[in-house]
Formats: sequence, C-alpha cells, structure tokens
Amino acid sequence: MRVFLSCLVCRIVTFILQKTGRGATTLPGRAAIKIKRNVLSDLSRNVKVIIVTGTNGKTTSCRIIEEGIKTAGKSYFINKSGANLITGITASFIMNSTLTGKNKMEYAIVECDENAFKEVSEYIHADVVLVTNVFRDQLDRYGEVMHTLNAIKQSIKNLPDATICLNADCSLTYSMSKEIPNKIITYGVSIPFDKNEKEPEISDAKYCIFCKHEYKYSYHTYGHLGGFVCNACGYRRVNPDFAVTSVEKLMPSYSIVVTDFNKDKNITKINIGGTYNIYNAIGCSSALSALGLNNATIYKALEKFNGAFGRMEQFKNGDNKINVILVKNPAGFSQTMSFLSSIKEDYTLVFSLNDNDADGCDVSWIWDVDFNGIFKKSNVKEIYVSGKRSYDMAIRVKYEGVGNREIKVIDNEDYDRLVDIAISQGRDVYIVPTYTSMMGMRPVIAKKLGGKEFWE
Repeated sequence: MRVFLSCLVCRIVTFILQKTGRGATTLPGRAAIKIKRNVLSDLSRNVKVIIVTGTNGKTTSCRIIEEGIKTAGKSYFINKSGANLITGITASFIMNSTLTGKNKMEYAIVECDENAFKEVSEYIHADVVLVTNVFRDQLDRYGEVMHTLNAIKQSIKNLPDATICLNADCSLTYSMSKEIPNKIITYGVSIPFDKNEKEPEISDAKYCIFCKHEYKYSYHTYGHLGGFVCNACGYRRVNPDFAVTSVEKLMPSYSIVVTDFNKDKNITKINIGGTYNIYNAIGCSSALSALGLNNATIYKALEKFNGAFGRMEQFKNGDNKINVILVKNPAGFSQTMSFLSSIKEDYTLVFSLNDNDADGCDVSWIWDVDFNGIFKKSNVKEIYVSGKRSYDMAIRVKYEGVGNREIKVIDNEDYDRLVDIAISQGRDVYIVPTYTSMMGMRPVIAKKLGGKEFWE
C-alpha cells in the first residue's frame, strides 16, 4: 500500500508542477520518499540498472549509453533532466513504473551524483556501475579528491553483484580495484592525445595512493590521467579491456579513433568533439558491453550520438550555431579551453560564472584553469563575461592576456540580453557557463531558437 501511495503522490506532484511550467525533478521524489523511505528498492527490482557516477562526464556518458540501448531496440528510461540525487532518481523510477511499483522498461540509465551515490546505493539494485574519473570538484561541497573517492568506493561495496567499469588511466578510480569484490572491466586511452603533452602543473593525484611515492608517467592525456606507474610499490596502469589505441582525427564536432574492444579492433567515429569525450565514449563502450550489447551495436551508437543537455549542446542560429559547454571544475574547464583552442573558424566566446550552492560558492578554482593560450589566436573575435561573479571571471580572463580585445561584462544574470547578443553575432558563439548559469540561460536560448525543455 505504501508503494502505491508513494507512486500516486509523486505522479500528482509531477502533474501539477509540469502544468504550471516547472520542471518536476526533485519535489515529486521528495514527496515519495516521505511516504516510503526505501521505495527505490521496490522500483528497481525488475529492471536492468546502469549507474553512471564520477566527477566529470556523467551526463554525456548517460546519453551515449541511451543511444546504445536505443540502437539495440530495447526499452529504457533515463533521469534526463540530470536530477541526480536520490529524490530525482526516485521520481524517474516512479514515472516509469505502474502505480504498484512494477517497472515498464527493460533498462534504467541512472546518472548519480558521486556524493549522493552512497545513499542511493543503500536502496537501489544495480547491474553495472560506470565510474568516469575523480577530479577536484567544488571543494566547499565535496572536499578533497580522497573524500569523493571514498564515497564512491563505499557505495560500490553496497552493490556487490554489480559489474564495475573503471578508468584504467585514472590512478584514483582504478585503485578501487584492489579493494572491491566486484567483477571489473577497465577502459582507457593508450596513447597521448598530443605527443607534446607536458606534465600538468597542477595534478589531483601526483603521489601514489598506496605508498605516497611520486608517480612516473610514460604519457599524459590530461590532468592526472595517463600511463602512471609507481616505481616504489609497483602500482601502475593496466592494459585496459576497452581501449583507444590511436587517434586518427580530432575535429570540433567528432573524432576518428582506433578502438580495441577485447581484441576486436575497429576504426570508430565518435560523433562529438573534445578529447575528454573520447574517454566518455570508451567508458560507455565498456558499460554497454557489460550490459550484453554486441560491439557492432556499440560502434553504431558512438557514430549516432548527438551531444547532451548543456554539454556540447548546439542551437541553430541561421547559418551559425550557439554552443553551450558546461564547466564546473579546473579539469573540465581546462579541457574545454583545449577544445576551443583547436577551432580554426572565427567565433565569439562567452563565460558565465555563478557561485550558487549547486556551482560551489568558492570560485577560486578558476585560477587553476589552463586556458591553453586560447587568446593568442585571432579566431576568438569577441569576449563576454556574465553571471553573478562576472567581474571575477573578467579579471581571470584579463590575466591570460587578451591582446587588444575588450572584455565586455554583462552584469549579474541578464540572460535575455546575453542571448540576444549571442544571436546577433553573425558567427558561431561558444558559451561556457557553470551549472546554475547554464540552467538559467538555456530556457532563454531554447525559447528564442527552438529546443526542448531541460526535463524532456
């Protein structure tokens, strides 16, 4: 009876919120949990569940997995809005179940905040868990990387029957393989993206997690990812089960790579730009295989995938595009700058920095971002900054040396003005916002240029 009441109340609250034009992502789940705390245990019993967690790449990875399951012709649901705490996850399950709690779908794709994972793992059944990576992220919310790593590790221990997909290039996440009893599948990139890639000045994992000696690297991809080895205790990167062994072409909107899926080699197109998305693609390939999908289906999914909400999301503006790329920590921001530095066409660059709770109130992390010499290139024609901390962002950008370009400040969160300026540029625009800034401006872009609501 309590499962029925929990599902009923959740549906009623969702209906009311959506009728009033609001995204029903958290409140319905909160109401459901008030009635039955462990309702997620009942809801996840008769569906194959894959959980995606980690610091960077969760939303994009969920969309790639969605494409794989769709390509395989299976029924599924996904917490599409990115409501990745227990309340949002619970609401997603209820909205895809009968009132008695029986799931209507074959698969559930769950994006889960790394620090909410422990609570979620106490109630949910999971078949596969994909861990993307661990980077320093919002210190005022999460603490240092070891706190995040331990949170994920403890969560996995609550799911002993799940297959765990680990990034072999991340010395932090792969270290869990020594302590968890689960079946493990590894993935990674076996070559540097740039042969001239230098050792990062700031690393989130410079010293061995087991014996504290400094790692040596045969190559770096980005951040602390790459071919690590500790010469003191022998802890090292392993040859992954799912690997990218060669990068043939890096383009703004796609990559061509050579993949090795358990000795099955293939030239594969990844239909989204950015070297960090090569990691997302190969990680998802391991997870889809763990779910039982064949390699041919996985290749097709990587070729068909079209970006994710707020992550490399494109909106058509006549002959041009407005592109939205979410950033939230130094590693992700640095990789976004690396990606934008490779674009040869002229474009306008917009930064939007907020310091709300969901962004992290401490914005000092922007000083750890590597801008990859982006302003030394003439293709950045105009620079705008916006958001609650627009002047902090303007100062940070100024210290990178912008030449004779003016940094134009749009005070506070005037997203209507910002979007109007972006539309009027007559060239491609790349907007680089933090989370709440992205959530504020995206509905404005969608209204003016066409696009689905964020919960759709």
